[in-house]
Amino acid sequence: MATTGRSSNDSDGVRDVAGVVSGAEFVRVTAAPTGGCVVAAGLLAGVCDEVGVPSQVRVVSEPPSHSGAADGAQAATPTASHVTVGCEAVAADASVTGVADAFALAREVGTHPDPVVTAAGAVADGVEPPADVRAAAEAWTRRPGVGVPTADLAAGLAHSTLVHASFSGDEQAAGAFLAELGLPPEPDAAARRRLASAVALDATADAPPCAADAVHDALRPRATPDGMMATVEGYADVLNAVAWAAPGHGVALGLGVADRTAVLAAWQAHAAPSHAAVRAASLARHRGVVVADVPTASPTVARLLRDYRATEPAVLAVGTETAALATTDADAHAVLPGSVGTRRRAVTTLGDSSDADAVIETVRGGL
Repeated sequence: MATTGRSSNDSDGVRDVAGVVSGAEFVRVTAAPTGGCVVAAGLLAGVCDEVGVPSQVRVVSEPPSHSGAADGAQAATPTASHVTVGCEAVAADASVTGVADAFALAREVGTHPDPVVTAAGAVADGVEPPADVRAAAEAWTRRPGVGVPTADLAAGLAHSTLVHASFSGDEQAAGAFLAELGLPPEPDAAARRRLASAVALDATADAPPCAADAVHDALRPRATPDGMMATVEGYADVLNAVAWAAPGHGVALGLGVADRTAVLAAWQAHAAPSHAAVRAASLARHRGVVVADVPTASPTVARLLRDYRATEPAVLAVGTETAALATTDADAHAVLPGSVGTRRRAVTTLGDSSDADAVIETVRGGL
């Protein structure tokens, strides 16, 4: 279940970041590869632009080293200040816990952050958008149907990673699924309700009981007729995809300078292999966690396995180079060693098979 609100500690974090940025000569922003974190990184880059401080954004799948993942820009700017989003670094000067903090900071310095992309970033990270974001985004309304980012339903259903169904990853199969429903070219509320029911039935037909809760989050979406994407939920799906597959697009969305065509292409390119990995995964059930052997582990794959195939509240997807943990109740970021991410999804890099074995044992012991 999504959480909401902002604590006094979060407000302290906003003040800390504001102080760091205002006194910096150069700001490095390091973010975890989640939808909310990359949007927050983009918003922070916008804050730096507003106050005239140059900045650099990096998206990482492991915590920065003590020295901060040296690169040319850092080496040339030894006085750089370091702000992290969704990850920890010993040498960081401040950290942001989520996209809501970055939104608040952006408004404080006088920029005009997009409340819709901010809301989508919160939803992407499993958090209900806070009241100030909801109040600023007056343009959305709940409507029947499925939360996809495009008006093209076949493409939207095929590439959505909010659901895992018979048509997932296959646009032709999604088109055939829609044809059987006989929806009108411009679906009305009744047609959208039929679509939502059909998608829910398909996604839960051979799935564990938890799939019913997961698919519910994709239904009755918040429509954004004037936004870059058709719904907040579809936008969140896109953000999570590009955060992993093409993080520069996610940062650009936070900055308000993204190319919609390129963003959607990256989303589509991420979806098909993710659904294929879910179908091909070899699962081993343990108390509290299912360990999935997959060719490539990403937060998307771990989440889909948790929601549509697992019989435990957590899934650890283990690939050749990365491991990703998706949880229902436990703090994924705290449980997965050497990880970056959020309370519900985290990822870490692996060295070899012994690293994978050690990660599996650590996660099993922590859940």
